[in-house]
Amino acid sequence: MNHALLSACLRARLLSVLRRRPVARLFSWFTLLAMLPLHLSCHNFYRTRSQEVSAPVLTTLAASKVFLVHQGSLIWQLANPRLNSEMLEGTKTELYEPLTKYDQTGAQGTSPRYLLKDKKVVLNLVHVYISEYQEGEGSQIRIPVAAIQRIDLVESDTGKTTASYLLGGLGIAAGVFVLVGIIVALTKSSCPFVYAYDGSQYHFVGEAYGGAIFAPLERDDYMPVPGIQAVGQQYRLKLSNELQERQFTNLAELLVVEHPANTNVLLDQRGGAHTISRPQAAVSAVSAAGLDCSPQLRAPDRNAFLFNEEPANAAPNSLTLTFDKPAQASTAKLVLRAQNSLWLDYLYGEFAKKFGSYYTAWALKEKQLPAAEINRWMLDQGLPLKVYVETKQGWQLVEHIPTVGPLAARDLLIPIDLANVTSSQVRVKLEAGFMFWELDYAALDSSPDQPITLEKCLPQRAIDEKGIDQRDNLAATDGRYLQQLQPGTEVTLSYQTKRAAPAAQTRRTAFLHTRGYYEHIRRYEGLPNLPELYAFRKPGRFVEFSKEKYHEMAQQLHLTAMQR
Repeated sequence: MNHALLSACLRARLLSVLRRRPVARLFSWFTLLAMLPLHLSCHNFYRTRSQEVSAPVLTTLAASKVFLVHQGSLIWQLANPRLNSEMLEGTKTELYEPLTKYDQTGAQGTSPRYLLKDKKVVLNLVHVYISEYQEGEGSQIRIPVAAIQRIDLVESDTGKTTASYLLGGLGIAAGVFVLVGIIVALTKSSCPFVYAYDGSQYHFVGEAYGGAIFAPLERDDYMPVPGIQAVGQQYRLKLSNELQERQFTNLAELLVVEHPANTNVLLDQRGGAHTISRPQAAVSAVSAAGLDCSPQLRAPDRNAFLFNEEPANAAPNSLTLTFDKPAQASTAKLVLRAQNSLWLDYLYGEFAKKFGSYYTAWALKEKQLPAAEINRWMLDQGLPLKVYVETKQGWQLVEHIPTVGPLAARDLLIPIDLANVTSSQVRVKLEAGFMFWELDYAALDSSPDQPITLEKCLPQRAIDEKGIDQRDNLAATDGRYLQQLQPGTEVTLSYQTKRAAPAAQTRRTAFLHTRGYYEHIRRYEGLPNLPELYAFRKPGRFVEFSKEKYHEMAQQLHLTAMQR
């Protein structure tokens, strides 16, 4: 059986449960079950291999591994691990009793011996060595990435590998431990990775111009850059290609917004700056199946709504948010924290495989199509997140948010015109394809925008991996591109602000404004599956495809469990 597909299925099936605190103590055990059965081997010697301490590595491992944390002589389990900016967060729990005999890895490079049956467990453990952590509410803790001294994985000592992190922490090469299929999918469809300098090191903050997979889809992207710190008056970023794709970046400017300290600020999809000072949680958040999910969305805590219901009558996956409308309010700002699912990444890879050896020819044809035609297909297939507002004329589409990538949640702002909202409440409906998006937070702010100053900073330097300054290719939307044509290429960007330190009672927030597109590099074999490909011309076919794959994997999982 395809272990990648099996693991992807279980993740899709259990994700909504595993993110909730009541089952945090059981998370690690479920993760172990998800990884069964592993491929058999006659070898029962293992060795330790250390991994790079980086945001992509931690994000990837958190999706599929059991975390055992070592702090001096103490060892405990981190349930529900997730990376939030420069913090590894989760629930501190006692070590699950069946795991106690695996609590030590031995010296790095040595080969401890386990029984053959132990392979099912030992290859799915991550040993994280830390110097400190911060306590949160209840059993919640936060571990600064800077406090992680080492990450150890255990692999079979056979000289063969099937999943090890190379090329900056996310390229897939060989190792004996089996990662979930969704991780493999990360090498199939993504976008440029962005790292920000926090004064001591670079940390991963997100992906630029997600979904712009052909030249006609080149677009502007306004990414918040959390945690970035100026060194003197200089800000630093990195833009890297770590996957099998060609990336073309037309513009990379840093927008530095100075705003009142008691407000937050976000840019909308067109680059307009808005302050947030009185965000209000939803009174209700009702899914298509009638469940109220408002408690999930009151804080950005990774307890996300997954758009994974299957409503009757082929209705789209949706969430209807109801907010109180302040008297006399004529405009409002919808604030969301969302990201694409790893499942969507996997699905797109499965779709692309259907082209076989014809994939490259198909991609060349797509580059000749008008952007409007490709965007219409994406809308019809449920890929963007659609935002509707209920007015006296009915539901009105006010925004569709393009994909933002699966590795980091994105804070989003959508301006809402309330002129045609005549009731005492504001009703907003979000629609997305089956398991294409994850929504972690939602609020409505109807406070007026406060005065801000916005400084546009072009790169002062843009040094690529060969030492060449690429700033002229990134200074304007002029058809001159930074071309990153293979994995392992990166550019280090330096921006100089002309403004002095923030005045009293003010603070700064930075955004990276990029414009560009990227192309996947695929070498599939075989004939295209024309009947199945033609079916994707029908609106909604990608949503049907998602449900079919989900049920197919659920059935495989059930049969495998019965066989064991």
